[in-house]
Amino acid sequence: MKETSWEAAESTTWLAVRNEQGRHSIWPAGLSVPPGWSEAGYRGDKPGCLEWISENWADPRPAGVGRVAT
Repeated sequence: MKETSWEAAESTTWLAVRNEQGRHSIWPAGLSVPPGWSEAGYRGDKPGCLEWISENWADPRPAGVGRVAT
């Protein structure tokens, strides 16, 4: 799969974003956040966004999926 120019641009400012299911991702700050996603609380370089997500996304499974009731 070929990277688009914004995916390859390490100097781009990125946003940590979260969707309605609680999943996290990164998105270029210069583009509108897609429908169903919102800013999660971090803006910075790509490595910083990825680190913020790893520290703040407690459970990478979508809400309600794969959890066993105890």
